[in-house]
Amino acid sequence: MNEDRKCLRCGLPFIEIDAYGERLRGCLGCNRWQVLMTREWRQLPEDDIAALRGMGSSQRWRRST
Repeated sequence: MNEDRKCLRCGLPFIEIDAYGERLRGCLGCNRWQVLMTREWRQLPEDDIAALRGMGSSQRWRRST
C-alpha cells in the first residue's frame, strides 16, 4: 500500500470523513486527522472516535485518495 494511504505510526489505512462540515483524512487508530482544505492536523474528541469505531462494517468506507 502506498505510504500516503496509510498511517506511518500504526499502519492502518487512512479514511475520509465529514466532521462537522469539514472534510478530514486520517487514522482512526492514532486519532490524527488532516483537514483537506487547510492541511492542518488535529485530533477528534474521544466520543467521536468511539462512535466511528462503533460504526464498523455497518457503513461503506471509501478509501482516501
